[in-house]
Amino acid sequence: MDNQVSEGLSVLVPVYNWDCSNLLKELHRQGRAIASGFELLVADDCSSDLTLKEKVASTASALEGCRYFALDSNKGRAAIRNFLADNAVYDKLLFIDCDAETDSDTFLAAYMAVAGQASVICGGLRHPDRLPAPGKELRYRYEKAADRHRSAKFRSRHPYDNFTPFSFLIDRSVFQSVRFDEGITAYGYEDVEFGMCLESRGVPILHIDNPLIHTGIDDNADYLAKTDAAVSTLLQAENSVGNGSKLLNTYRNLSRLHLAAPVRCLGRVAYPFIRRNLTGRHPVLFLFSFYKLYRLALLDYQTRKTDR
Repeated sequence: MDNQVSEGLSVLVPVYNWDCSNLLKELHRQGRAIASGFELLVADDCSSDLTLKEKVASTASALEGCRYFALDSNKGRAAIRNFLADNAVYDKLLFIDCDAETDSDTFLAAYMAVAGQASVICGGLRHPDRLPAPGKELRYRYEKAADRHRSAKFRSRHPYDNFTPFSFLIDRSVFQSVRFDEGITAYGYEDVEFGMCLESRGVPILHIDNPLIHTGIDDNADYLAKTDAAVSTLLQAENSVGNGSKLLNTYRNLSRLHLAAPVRCLGRVAYPFIRRNLTGRHPVLFLFSFYKLYRLALLDYQTRKTDR
């Protein structure tokens, strides 16, 4: 199929339980203004919210040059991206997460202007200037703090560590030689593994300032649940992630210093207080960092105990 690929841009949007209708309309509007070939592909990963699913399907079907796919089972964040790439017809693939908003009328044009400068180009992301709603403080504060280190200049210092699939352009031939690891089916860390794969193959990454706005700010309790799932995924994917996770590296250092057990004990005692803080209106980010370490130490201990 790659032998028949045409020059142009395939914009690929995986969707799960999110209304991305406005995003699709804006991407379509900008894409139609690009002189080269353009297509928009949308794949729903078996969303459980049928009302949202139908709205997105209706929007996609009304856009000329847009193809919509509804998967009959949930494949996960890695597999659905691979699926979209396999169905694309152009040589440039632009992956965009569904919970995004464009911040510029020239978002797609900015990517295409530098498309030949590297095999992988990351535009970055940022977050809304104000808290979207009460009860979303934890993720909002965490992401806003991280935004300080999301400029292209900062990301370029460690280009592979700072890879994110939220928005990135990649040569189709390169993607098909790397692909996302479909063995990672749970939430989290397929991006870290992909970035490390690019590094191991010497694929150049260019970071530019062309951010999308990330609007998918979870409720506090939901974000803690996602964090638990991501920590579990990290432990399962430890070998493939290698040194690509700061959390895992910190935990390894603590283990070498025989401090994993104290972290477990302290976390167990303080858990009710920490959880109350993190799900409340004034979450402390230091406690969030400790919470992730505690969860990793606990899961690692339980896994090792079971394997004995």
